Amino acid sequence: MNPTAGKGRAAHAGEGVLAGLRRAGHDVVDLSGPHADAALARARAAVDGSGGPGVAPGRPVDALVVVGGDGMVHLGAQAVAGTDVPLGIVPVGTGNDFAATLGLPVRDPAAAGAALCRALDAGTAGRRPVDAALVTGPGLAPGAGTGPRWVAGAVSAGLDAAVNARANLLRRPRGSARYTVAAALELVRYRPWSYRLTFDGAVDPVTTGAATGDAGTGLRLRPGPAGTATWTGRAALVTAANGPQIGGGIRVAPSASLDDGLLDVLVATDLSRAGALAVFPSMFTGGHVRRRKVHVVRARAVTIEPGPEAWVAGERPLPVAHADGERLGALPLRVEVRARALQVLVEPR
Repeated sequence: MNPTAGKGRAAHAGEGVLAGLRRAGHDVVDLSGPHADAALARARAAVDGSGGPGVAPGRPVDALVVVGGDGMVHLGAQAVAGTDVPLGIVPVGTGNDFAATLGLPVRDPAAAGAALCRALDAGTAGRRPVDAALVTGPGLAPGAGTGPRWVAGAVSAGLDAAVNARANLLRRPRGSARYTVAAALELVRYRPWSYRLTFDGAVDPVTTGAATGDAGTGLRLRPGPAGTATWTGRAALVTAANGPQIGGGIRVAPSASLDDGLLDVLVATDLSRAGALAVFPSMFTGGHVRRRKVHVVRARAVTIEPGPEAWVAGERPLPVAHADGERLGALPLRVEVRARALQVLVEPR
């Protein structure tokens, strides 16, 4: 559990979840650590059967439960993605975007704990396989272990990443309003950045426009070898989304699905400051995808790297990429969807 998540709600909620699972007859071990890396090491050891505090070697856990927000989901995914061990989520953080997408009770630990027990009691019927994104690149930041990183929700590499980084530094306001304040602060100095995007397995480059007919012609993708396609240009937003929302309810890719085997890569091209300011409010409803300079490409993978103008004197550095609300690392990064890589506990309906 993350004791700082949700204004400290996670610590109290975690104790309640532990007690509830034990009352239901489950053998529960608290794998929390003094810091994220310690907690992840304990979780990985419990999942792979190598043992650890309270876990006998050779006996992998039946499930891993995280209590907190999207950051704790991110940590849990590093331990269980690509395995048969399911992830249970008690969402009591600030954003809770992944849990909300799954339809889990949000900021109601008692209801989430009860739903978790019902999912565990249902056996395989209480598991839902969903996609996860695997991120690789030389600039991945330390944290959540070393090597490739699993992402449950979305990878942000544009203005949304800069807003995420700014929000993480703010002490006030609390909750999702922090993202709105962070966006206002970042828009003051915003200029579009230079990118080069390489898509693998793009299935249907899509641009949707408003009913007035102001739809753009789509990104001009240049075909490459082995089914790849590239785009080079300036953009305000570059987001590779596995799920539809980030930042506590921002519908960044409203049509993204957790189980379609594809990423929805959103690219908002060279918006002016006024244009970016106009787009941001509509992102809470998903209405931004109807704007002329907002494009979505559905693909199996995308490589996001600095464009040719990124190195010109006077250019602002590209934002450090973020994922699931956590710092991911500097570009270039490759984001590849792995179908059904993550099992999550969801009560049958």
